Amino acid sequence: MRSSTLQSTAKMYKKIDIENWDRKAQYYFFKDYDNPFFNLCTKVDVTNLLKYSRENGLSFFITSMFASQKAVNGTENFRLRIKDGSVILYDKVDGGSTVLNPDNTFSFCYFEYHETFDLFGSGMNAALQKLRKDGNIFDPHDDKDDLTHYSVIPWIAFSGLGHPRKFKTNDSIPKIVFGRYHKKHDKMVMPISIDVHHSLMDAWHISQYLQLFQEILNGPELHYSL
Repeated sequence: MRSSTLQSTAKMYKKIDIENWDRKAQYYFFKDYDNPFFNLCTKVDVTNLLKYSRENGLSFFITSMFASQKAVNGTENFRLRIKDGSVILYDKVDGGSTVLNPDNTFSFCYFEYHETFDLFGSGMNAALQKLRKDGNIFDPHDDKDDLTHYSVIPWIAFSGLGHPRKFKTNDSIPKIVFGRYHKKHDKMVMPISIDVHHSLMDAWHISQYLQLFQEILNGPELHYSL
């Protein structure tokens, strides 16, 4: 993959040389589709992370976001974006999630990715506290693409999910949704929906993200320093 390094106001990124990219054919094939995103839904085993979170007085919302963002940033294609007709690779991507308001509407909460849970958790907790203090703030951050978009649906153990779309925009941001975790046999499992741009990745890349995500969920004592 040939690339050149550039710097935005917020992030370092590499511009991909599309003509010499191993995804050149797939990129051009899918990029002009009316809806170039595809979706996969599956379940992940959250037994160990739930237990770890409860034993250490941690928010499962925050610990699960850290696990996912660690897996996202560890899977290169999840950091690719289409921007101004080019494909760029960010050095890291942050996160943004819907958060339920007291009146059952929702706001967006944005949080910076850090490789250590200490920094990530304190930063995300501060962002959540600020959101609660400021009240119902609806800020979709439409000008940012160095993010992963998250939603959490804790009431429904879904098996399929779709997203609203603005087909005239150049959106290429992955969208990940967590559902209601529930007991299955002797495990606690959580539905997950993953929506990604087909020009930038295939199901194989999602499988790599899921493998890394599950490894972190299985062994939180290796990834969360307290």
